[in-house]
Amino acid sequence: MKRILSKGSDLPFVHESVGWNESANFKDYDIVFVNLRTLEENSEDYDHPYNKSEDSPCIFDSSDVATFLNEFGYMVVYLPDEPIVNMGNTTDTSPTTLHQIPETGVAEGREGEINQPQESPSDLSDEYDLMDWLPCSTTLKTDEEGESVGVVNGDWEWYFGNTFKWDKIIQLEVGKRYYSESIAENSYGKKIAGKVSNNGYIALIPPHYGRSYSQFVKSTLEQVFDIESGVKGRSPPSWLSEFTLPEEESIEESIDSKKAEIEDLEEELDALTDYKGLLYETSTRLEEITRKVLRELGFTVEDEELGKRDGVLHTEETKYVLEITGTTGGVKLSKGRQLDEWVENVVAESIEKEISGLLIVNLEMDMAPEERDIRIEPNVESYMKRRGDYKVLTTLDLYKLVKRDLEVGVEKEDIEKIFDQDETLLSLPEDLQD
Repeated sequence: MKRILSKGSDLPFVHESVGWNESANFKDYDIVFVNLRTLEENSEDYDHPYNKSEDSPCIFDSSDVATFLNEFGYMVVYLPDEPIVNMGNTTDTSPTTLHQIPETGVAEGREGEINQPQESPSDLSDEYDLMDWLPCSTTLKTDEEGESVGVVNGDWEWYFGNTFKWDKIIQLEVGKRYYSESIAENSYGKKIAGKVSNNGYIALIPPHYGRSYSQFVKSTLEQVFDIESGVKGRSPPSWLSEFTLPEEESIEESIDSKKAEIEDLEEELDALTDYKGLLYETSTRLEEITRKVLRELGFTVEDEELGKRDGVLHTEETKYVLEITGTTGGVKLSKGRQLDEWVENVVAESIEKEISGLLIVNLEMDMAPEERDIRIEPNVESYMKRRGDYKVLTTLDLYKLVKRDLEVGVEKEDIEKIFDQDETLLSLPEDLQD
């Protein structure tokens, strides 16, 4: 589950919301929404960030943002209308609280940026760039050519509709670590929304004055990140477990009991559903179900030995070497020959009992059971009689046996009598039919 943080707006459907006067370890989250509009609108309530006083806003550090992106984090920044705001007074700011100025007089900037000389503390005004914390150079400029939208990335078409208007463009300068993409452009091909990407990305989205910020975040979660915005408030704090209401514990115990009962019923249902595989499965899955059903009917059945046999069914008198298969048609001669090879393998290993072969086959498995033509071609039957009086049992009859056993019970001895039939293709006696 993706964890979501809102910075600058209190939203009831995210995991945590923090204001501009609160800090948060946003690296604990997968998606972070940042509302710079609220900081723009209330900028005069704060001291300048460079002062780092208790009245300064808690703004992200660009190096932390870079780490967040590198670790596949996603950030959506709701841009201000005017990025440069007045905020507090910097005239008393100590040089130690500002970015350090190297001896060359050039400030150390972000990777890929051209570093500019930094003003001395006495020259600083109370202006602050709200996008200064981004790990790239970001500039908003008014575009006098127009404010209508032209090209839009498919994920964001819902936002930049006919009613969207904005008279600014975004200029992005990124270093080698990042690359920039356009999310939306105006009708003159200039970028009005963009994305700065590494492993994760920052989406820079202009404000939409016909849509509330809450609607914007909800729609972004659903349309861009494919996340239902159904988070019920903030994540409960750890101390909340100390508070209980009447009947709360008994209800929880009842729920746990019912969950266990449901799990047991689901296991029973899965087991019953497995039996239906006798009617349509083939290959390994059919082999597994067949051995399981024979065991539940009371027989000892050895597991498959790859390249030697699909299993061995033990009756009182005979060991039946198994070849288990599914086919869209009838029984092919190749399956009889395969069974004969399996029998020879077992004969070479053991002389304890009489050994024969049993071909268990899901005939015409693509057809409904009542439409299947259950028969064996004469050449196949002749081969199987000649090689060892091998038998054929359909998985349809095996399904009928297990169904009968579940309904009224079937004795293992009655099933064994089926193998004594003279015919190659075995059939169920009337008393074991549905």
